[in-house]
Amino acid sequence: MRESDKQMLANHYLDFYRIAFSILHNKADVEDAVQDALVETMANPFVVNPVNYCTRVVKNNCFKLLKNENYILMEQLPDVPDSSTGLDEERMQALWGYKNMLPERIRIVFDLYYEQGYSRHKIAEMTNTSMPTIKKLFHKGHERLKKMMKEHDNKTNNPKTPSDHTINDKTI
Repeated sequence: MRESDKQMLANHYLDFYRIAFSILHNKADVEDAVQDALVETMANPFVVNPVNYCTRVVKNNCFKLLKNENYILMEQLPDVPDSSTGLDEERMQALWGYKNMLPERIRIVFDLYYEQGYSRHKIAEMTNTSMPTIKKLFHKGHERLKKMMKEHDNKTNNPKTPSDHTINDKTI
């Protein structure tokens, strides 16, 4: 591997770390997954695009941890936003619980955007995903969350008006 490729990987280390953290939520395991991915990427002489390759290896390492070791996922829910969001604490907790039930690709995008504050363009760059795909993931995620919150309200016999279900870029 060329020195320029090694420097490029070093420049993207935090991106790899953030992606892994959005999956594992455990600092020690994240560091292991990222370091193993960097070593594997640098050792492979056939890598054409080291950043894309390493990103994929980081994700695979995280998924292997989750799958093979009966990994206990330590979810870190952010503080419940203040009442200006229009959601009470119980509904906000339910919303974050449902967010964690979303498919992995959508959850990673949501974590990077809502919890870590990255722009959609930066997320597309970090995950090596096109902007149209990022937009589709946000749309699908919001639609699924709306549906889950509607079911939650029906279960708790606390029906809300349709306007209470709007989930936009500022609510979550």
